[in-house]
Amino acid sequence: MKFGSLTFQPQKPSGFDFHVFRVKPETGLRLQPQQDMHSNLAVFADTQTAKDHPEWISQSPLGPAKFGNNNFNIYWSVLCPTQPDYREEQLKYIAEVDRQSQGIWLNSQYFADHSHCTCPRCQHLYQKSGLSWLEWRRKIVTEYVTEIRAIVKKDLVLSLQPDPVSSLERYGVDFNDFAKYTDQFNVVMFSKNYATPWYWEMLTRAFKKLLKKPFYISLYVYGPGDAPQDVPTPTELLTVTTRCARAGADTGFLYLTDGEKEMTAFQRAALEKTELRERLKTYGGKPVEEFLNWVKNWDQTLS
Repeated sequence: MKFGSLTFQPQKPSGFDFHVFRVKPETGLRLQPQQDMHSNLAVFADTQTAKDHPEWISQSPLGPAKFGNNNFNIYWSVLCPTQPDYREEQLKYIAEVDRQSQGIWLNSQYFADHSHCTCPRCQHLYQKSGLSWLEWRRKIVTEYVTEIRAIVKKDLVLSLQPDPVSSLERYGVDFNDFAKYTDQFNVVMFSKNYATPWYWEMLTRAFKKLLKKPFYISLYVYGPGDAPQDVPTPTELLTVTTRCARAGADTGFLYLTDGEKEMTAFQRAALEKTELRERLKTYGGKPVEEFLNWVKNWDQTLS
């Protein structure tokens, strides 16, 4: 089991096995990749490009995949996955980021959500394909992942939304298709609280059953602009990690923070939870033991 940091800043927090830098978040901001960090980037979620090219935004009967459209759980703008200029530019960008870092972790390499995309170009391609609507969307997504795999020379990790049942219908994502091209999966389980860990444990069990490649789980600690009262507590994070570990997330976990300062604050708070960590030991299993030993070792790495 390995543990990684996932940060919006290029600094590397102490006490982690590897580090992932968000070189291109969904805002569209592009930062300099780091040679000693993996690079996380959002593909079709790109609010900045959507502002520059609003005609590229993915369309649906319920409106565009644009920030503010509450018909979808979208907090940024998402571009049409068949837009040829953007697809080509992203392939070149991904190849360059791969060259300058330790590997690629992708987000949003799929359709925005259900019913997308219904722009004239997508409608033409769909009708021409002779496939069903779902199979055509699956084909578009999988073929682009195939192209990405061909230009990424280092590790490629494909992120998944935490939906083990409807990913094909919503995003055009087929887990078995993706397994042919990814080195590992990353199941993004971000939440502003983990007060009911049973739900996250249940999702972990489902992905353990379905995925044919090892998978990490990403958990939310402290994002840009957050206040302490708006984020998960250390008790919640320690508990939900333990519950997911015992449910089969034995590849590892990533913790998301804005930067090193927020991560260190979480680590110190976790170390203070000695009584909780003793209780969590009773949950049993090697992954739980590995996780709690890793937290205990922060006492040395942070001193």
